[in-house]
Formats: sequence, structure tokens, C-alpha cells
Amino acid sequence: MFKFLKYLGTVAVFLLLLFAFHRFIFIIFNLKYLADANGWLLAKSFLFGLHLDISIIGYIILIICLLEILMLIIFRKFNFRIINWLLYLTAALITLLLLGNTILYSYWGRMLDADGMSFLETPAVIAESLSYTEITGYLSIPALLVFATIFLLNRSIKNFTESEQLPWLAVSKTALIILILAVLTIIPIRGGFGTAPINTGVAYFSQNQFASHAAINPVWNLMYSYKRRNALTQHFSFMDENKATEIVKKLTETGGETTQLLSNTKPNVVIILLESFSAQVIGKLGGIPATPNFDSLCTEGALFSNLYAASDRSDKGLVAALAGYQVVPTYSIMQYPGKSQSLNFLPQQLTSAGYKGTSYLYGGDIRFKGMNSFVTLAGFKQIISIDDFPTNMQGEKWGVHDQYTFERFKNELINEPNKPFLKFIFSLSSHEPFDVPMEKVYKDPYVNSIHYTDRCLGKLFKDIKQTEIWNNTLFILIADHGTTGPQNATALNKERYHIPMLWVGGALAVKDTVISNTGSQTDMAATLLNQLKISSSGFPFSKNLLAKKVNEFAFFVYPNAFGLITPKGYFVYDNTSKKIAYTQGTVSETDIENGKAYLQVISADHLKR
Repeated sequence: MFKFLKYLGTVAVFLLLLFAFHRFIFIIFNLKYLADANGWLLAKSFLFGLHLDISIIGYIILIICLLEILMLIIFRKFNFRIINWLLYLTAALITLLLLGNTILYSYWGRMLDADGMSFLETPAVIAESLSYTEITGYLSIPALLVFATIFLLNRSIKNFTESEQLPWLAVSKTALIILILAVLTIIPIRGGFGTAPINTGVAYFSQNQFASHAAINPVWNLMYSYKRRNALTQHFSFMDENKATEIVKKLTETGGETTQLLSNTKPNVVIILLESFSAQVIGKLGGIPATPNFDSLCTEGALFSNLYAASDRSDKGLVAALAGYQVVPTYSIMQYPGKSQSLNFLPQQLTSAGYKGTSYLYGGDIRFKGMNSFVTLAGFKQIISIDDFPTNMQGEKWGVHDQYTFERFKNELINEPNKPFLKFIFSLSSHEPFDVPMEKVYKDPYVNSIHYTDRCLGKLFKDIKQTEIWNNTLFILIADHGTTGPQNATALNKERYHIPMLWVGGALAVKDTVISNTGSQTDMAATLLNQLKISSSGFPFSKNLLAKKVNEFAFFVYPNAFGLITPKGYFVYDNTSKKIAYTQGTVSETDIENGKAYLQVISADHLKR
């Protein structure tokens, strides 16, 4: 029995060291997110990380104990061989998950969870997001680390050999002791003797998000996110439902006359959804001046300077743009046609108002994340995607280069016989891995890809201005979401969500105008419909930013948190730890209550769809 206890201790110590090693790798690999975290704060992440590390080890010890009881009953002796092989597989899997978390975080600034794992359902998409060098590294380095992990584990436990057969009485006593030990593992698994089980919140020891994220055990976080994957039935509730509804009704209420930006109420409408266009790279918004053509267009149109994305991924940004609908922190409604079919969509509204020639153009795989069903439900009559382009126009990875999709788009505009029309294009080249057919202008590959797409925009508008299409068309340029960007903005930073929205074209009655009202990506729908004198009543979570009376705010989500931005400040609330994770500027108790009420109401709306 003593030998078995020593075996468990050896396994526990090995796993603790394994988690500590990968926590160190995570910190070193993602230093760009360091912000104001100092060495002492990062060192504390190892201490606070023990809570979840020990919980995971408790699960593994529990399984070992149950298996050993089975071995005793079958063989009447301690048998480590089978358990060792299972441990090798477990160590390999843990190593891969820890590395996956480190790499995922470098791109997204968020921890590995069930939502992130859903990308494994489309491995081709993952490969298309990476360069060949990255793919080689991401295959060879894990292989080496897995080999090293198994080698060291084997060195640690190889001396534990099976015992001689025991009498049945000894088997019974030993099995009972191990069963008691197995029951006791519930204590570290639950995180102590408290009534509430441990959750990810125990790792949030600092307002510096990176330090807290370093403390989170990625394996535990992944298991926890799967456990909570009742997203489709989860309701975020903070107060009485009637009270929440009343708060949101007042919050989203608009009134008074609408400032008219258009010279007529039935122009052609063209929406250009720009992949990952963050305010951080828009000169007119105070960012790196990587978009001279976009900046030039700002002098010809109306720039909404304080607009924020509804979330952090394309599938969520598309919902906000096309349906004026706010997503929840735990899932994207775009992936569930049964729910998304109940939404109201801009294309449907414009078609009912007499718009024709509705088309959607995207140079990537239209099947990604349920996009095909979503844009079909939205009411687009024509859908153009990667399959409609020759292979020589496609990049090495993700899809068709923007220069080719924009050229195709221009031809679609010029040759559209039905007017007024609605056209929608979703750009692509500024998506990872940022491979663009252009000489390198900026060292940062992301910024360089933005500059490339801006060049494509410049050519598109130069050509369009020479046609009659320009004269009676409203072009809306808006990003699908922000990004970590040059500022390495984490999910807590509002800079992560700050995006541009620009209205330009011959149908505009104003030029060189800046609209500074704080608003959300979801507000594009109601703002546009009111300009076109079309009812926006079917878009309750979208507000008219040009109304005389409008509450200025932007709401955003990320797993598993939400934020509310006002002109005076903003806050982020973490639903796991159930506390405010970050504040900046002036944030009142009313602001916090408004944010909670908004999430509660949108959550209830998701549930009933």
C-alpha cells in the first residue's frame, strides 16, 4: 500500500511540475500581453494557479485509484503497467492542450475553451490560418515536447512494478483503503470543504488579465467550459425580469428627429464588412496610419468615430451587422439555424421596401461556422464565395485575395440591372495568416495586410467614382470585429473592440463629417433603416445613432464576460468570478446595473428563439 501511495505522490509531483513548466512557456510566448504586470505578479500566478492544477490532479488520482481497485479485483495484486500506459496517453494529451492554449492565446488573447475547440471541427480552416513555417513548427515542437514529457514520466514511474498476489482478505482491505482515498480526492477536486465547487474565478487574483490568465489551468478551463456548454439553455439572470426589461427599454429608447445624412431615401446600399479592421490601424481614429485610402474617404463622408464591435469573432460580427442583434458570451447564434431563422435581417427589410439585386460576396469558404445557412436565411438572392473564383486567384491559405474579390464586386455593381440594390461584401486578406500579394510595407504582418486591403479599397473606389453607380449609392464600411492589434489589447481593453464605420458615396448629403456618438456595431441596422425611412421596430437591440434623443452606449461580450462602454468610461464583468474584472474612467452603479440588465434581456431573447 505504501508503494501505491508513493506512486500517487510521484505522479502528482510530476503533473505539478508539468503544469508549472507550461505556465512558464505560456508567459514567455505571450509576453506581448504583459501590460503592467511585473515579475512578482507573474510569479504569483504560479501560486494561485495551484488551485486549479491540484483540482485537475485530483481527477487523475481519482481515476488511478478506481483503476487500481479494478486491477486488485482482477489480478489480486497491484498492477501499474496498464495505468502507466494510460498515464502516458494522458500526459501527451495534457501537453498538447497546454501548447494549444499557448498558441491560441497568442492569436486571440483568450484561453482555450469549448468555443475554441470547435475550430477543430474544421481542421482545414485552421491550416489556412497558418503559414507553412507555423504549421511545421506547430507539428514538430509538440511532437518533441510530447516525447520529452513521456520520457520523463517514464523515468519517474518505471521503477514501480507489480506486487505479488495478495490473499483475498488483503485485497478487500486494500481495495477499501484505496476507495476511501478515491472519495477523499473529491476535496482537491472541489477545491476544499466549501459548499460551492471550485471555478475559474479562483485564478482571477489580479486586475491584470494576463497574470490571471497565466494562473488558469487550460485543461481545467476546457473541462469547465464543456461542463457549462448548456449555452443554448443558459440564462444570465441578475434581477427581476420585469425590472431588467424596463431598464433595457429606457436604455435603447430613441426619440426626436433623425439627422439626415442622405440626399434621398432610396439609394443603392453597399455594405463592406472589413475583416479585423481595428481603430488601432486607422489614422483618422488615432491609430497607425496604415489606411491612407480609408482616411481619404473619411473626408468625403461621415465617420462614426466611437463605434465598438459586439464581440471578438467574425461569426458574431456578421450577426451584429446583418441582423442588428447582440450575441451572448457563450455561443454564436449564427451556428444554429433553428434559432437564427427567427431573426430579422437587413436584406429582408430592404427587399420588402423594394430593393432588388441582393447579393453577398465572400472570398472564403462559405460553409465556415454556419455562414452559408445564415446569409441564406438573411435573404440574399445571390451568394458568391471561393468556389466561384479560379484557383490562381486564391491565396496560399485562407481564400481569395481582396484585389480579386473587390474587382469581381465592382463588376457586380456596375452590371446590376435592378435598382435600387443591396450588395454586401466581406473582405478576407486581413485574416490570419495575413499572406498578401504585395511587397512588405509594414513589419507587422497584420498591419501590412490591413494596408494591402486598404490599397484594394482605394482602387475599388477610384474605379467606382468613374461610373454612374457612385452618384446614387451609399457605401457603408464597417469592421466585423477588432483585434489585439499593435497595442496588444486584451479582451478587457475597449481598444480591442473599437472599430470604424464610415458612410460615403454620392447618395450622401454631407462630407467630412464626424459623428462622435458612442454606439455599437449592432446599431448600424437601425441607423441605416431610419435614414431610408424604413421601420426599425424589428431590431430592438439596434438603436438609431442619429436620433436627437439616444442613449450613448456600446455593449460587447467575450467568453464568459460582458462589457459596457459609455462616453464617460467602461467596465467589464466576469460571469465566472461574478465580479467586475476591469474599469476605466467613470463607472456608476447605474452603468453596472444597465449592463447586467442588458445581458439578462438579450439572454432571455436568445432562449425563446
